[in-house]
Amino acid sequence: MKQLTKYIFVQNDPFYLPKVLDKVLREFADSTAGVNIQSVAQGRRTVFQTAADLYRLYGFNYFQWKLRRYAWRKLCAKVINGWLGSTRTCYSVKAVARKYGVEATEAVDVNSEAFRTHLRERGVELIVSISGTQFYGKKLREQTPAGIINCHGALLPRYRGLMPSFWTLANGESIGGVTVHFVDAKLDNGPILVQETYRIHPRDSLEDIMARSKDLAAEAIIRSVRLIEAGDPPLLPNDEALATHFSMPTREDVLRFRRSGHRFV
Repeated sequence: MKQLTKYIFVQNDPFYLPKVLDKVLREFADSTAGVNIQSVAQGRRTVFQTAADLYRLYGFNYFQWKLRRYAWRKLCAKVINGWLGSTRTCYSVKAVARKYGVEATEAVDVNSEAFRTHLRERGVELIVSISGTQFYGKKLREQTPAGIINCHGALLPRYRGLMPSFWTLANGESIGGVTVHFVDAKLDNGPILVQETYRIHPRDSLEDIMARSKDLAAEAIIRSVRLIEAGDPPLLPNDEALATHFSMPTREDVLRFRRSGHRFV
């Protein structure tokens, strides 16, 4: 089995993604050329616009609960992982990269010529996107011989787009899951490598579902990379005719979510 040179794209989320990245790098750090840390901002929104949208969506109680946890983990990352230099517990994806001695880049346009040159110079053959927030353009895809794979928090082709965990609960599903698929020119559209499922219970909260989804994501990514490295991986169709698309929920969607008996936390 040939080990491919990898580069990981990961969202700068301090809640669940440090654990996911830790599991992935534990397996593949020696063949990973770098980690690109992408903004938490969704689509073309700024971080502040994203925060304002989430405040309107979630309401004061959940938003302030999430904000306090965010601030605490950012402080821990700065003090424990930064000033003290400890990576025993990693509070950021950047700290996880440092733990495994993997170079990290931040706040860059991954489609720019400069960054694509950076990838070519390191001989990157496979890109792994974990909740990435940038669109991966044609030139980037074409220069990556083994392709770009992305982990999406739903069972594609359903629930393409934003916030799949929320929509899975809001629509009363009893089964959720994650999908690792190849990236092509359309959002969440490429052929599927691996899907993992989990049961949804009537009183599950959004935080419950996100935690479960991210735990499965790490295992699905590891399986997918090994399939690719083994050569000629079996693929499942990601049938666009069966696709459902979702964007940022409205307050009416939140009311429907609550009426179904679910909570944010």
